[in-house]
Amino acid sequence: MDVQRWQAAAVPWWVTKVGLVGGWLVAFYFAASGNEAPCTTAQPCVPDPLFSLAVVPLLATPLLLLSGRVLTGCAMGLLFGVLDLVLDGSAAANVAFGLHAGACAVVAAWTVRARADQHDAAGAALVALPDLPPQRGVLRVVAVLLVVFGFLTFVQYGLISDEIEQHVAKASRVEAEVVEIKDTYEVWVELPDRQRAAFEPLAPESYRVGDPVPVLADGTWVRMENEPEDVTWWLTLGGAAVFLSIMLAARERRRRSLWHGPVKALRLQAHPVGPRRILLRYKGEDIATVTTLADLGLEEPLYHDTEQFGRVWRGEEDPPLQLDPVEVLVAGEWHHGGQVALLVEGDVVATSTLNRVRPRHTVHSAHLPGEPVTAGAPVDLPHAVWPGDRRRSEGVVLLLGAAGALVALEYYPELIVLGLIGVQCVLSAVTRFQPMLRLDHNAVVLYTGVWTYRVPWAQLHGVRRSGPQLMLAFGPHGDVLTTPHLPDRQAGEKLMWARARSLVAEHPGERVTRKLNISVFAGAAYAALVLFI
Repeated sequence: MDVQRWQAAAVPWWVTKVGLVGGWLVAFYFAASGNEAPCTTAQPCVPDPLFSLAVVPLLATPLLLLSGRVLTGCAMGLLFGVLDLVLDGSAAANVAFGLHAGACAVVAAWTVRARADQHDAAGAALVALPDLPPQRGVLRVVAVLLVVFGFLTFVQYGLISDEIEQHVAKASRVEAEVVEIKDTYEVWVELPDRQRAAFEPLAPESYRVGDPVPVLADGTWVRMENEPEDVTWWLTLGGAAVFLSIMLAARERRRRSLWHGPVKALRLQAHPVGPRRILLRYKGEDIATVTTLADLGLEEPLYHDTEQFGRVWRGEEDPPLQLDPVEVLVAGEWHHGGQVALLVEGDVVATSTLNRVRPRHTVHSAHLPGEPVTAGAPVDLPHAVWPGDRRRSEGVVLLLGAAGALVALEYYPELIVLGLIGVQCVLSAVTRFQPMLRLDHNAVVLYTGVWTYRVPWAQLHGVRRSGPQLMLAFGPHGDVLTTPHLPDRQAGEKLMWARARSLVAEHPGERVTRKLNISVFAGAAYAALVLFI
């Protein structure tokens, strides 16, 4: 394998996750701001069923690109660009999504060529996988259920549409009067027979109390004439379900196709780097990571007990002799995003996807990253390590982004992806306004994105430093957490001093506890705003 050529051939990650996703956001902004045609009785805003189905590739594009489905995401971006040219009369939207579609086409062609180069650089060894492909599992059941769900949503759309057409056929046109505007988006009108009805028009700011509004009335059924009732979101929901089922079926087909003939294979070293995650290395070079559904048990325990691990982690004892890492045969599509099978002693133990190596995929345990930290100068307890100015500035920007997403949803409630982006911004922002570490007399509190860990000093094995980050090992199983970049370069020494001070007093029987971080509740509150406001 030509490792350098294989790595250099890959399309940089930022091209898709920053360039194309950022381009999608810019295109959406220009398309939304350029489509301001008012809804009138002469030209009502009639729901478009075809465009509602086109919303599926629109929303799928950024989600697929962010999740690493590059070719599928580019295909969806290109498809929506074409559909927008055909279905949307807005010149701004046509230009914006047309340019984005062109960028998707260029990146897709680049990705196809890059994958071919990676395939060539991976060598020429071919193998045929043993036995038969694994039986179709839960993904097939999920795909079938999604198809059934999509079919039912299409049926529901047809039933509701027929009901609306029957009301329209029997309805009479009357002039209603705006009598109240609630919460800036709900317009209440009163009909000549004193009946009142509430609407949520596309441009509620254009209505004033006393304005006449033409409506269609059939008994208690009342609808605006210039904005007919839009139930095409059923089509969007059903189309999304069918699309997801196709994605699952295609992934299952790619996995089973590994057994259809000889596939390229390489023998690599496998290093477990987390629960069900394995780092693949070739002659000391990091190649890729794979995630499996179960722990394959590829690495034997190196330590007799937790106490030995703690002594080694703190640098008080030499590490045990490191065993040679297990070698696995990785066969399949040899490029980033490719489907592969892992073989040990001739048997297929798992199938997975080749993913890029991220900085967080550090190999610990026997490799003992960084340097051990010893106790330093005393510190007054309790003591907290707060984020630096840069992280707080990032938090402000993220909060502004979440607020902007919430405002945009007021005008475009069908774009749920903006709500998902806003939730992520809130989760990331809150962690930038709370301590990164907190030391007290009995424990150290570690704040992560989702969880808050309280580790009694007796359960903390030690601290190792790798650049501006600290790695804390704790608990009966030697769990390791890596902190973000800490602005206080003496945080490790202070932490070890507090640990040494506390161990003198001895607090037996305390256990490591974990609870949800406040950021999760903030994200849930934001999601509630998105759904109910």
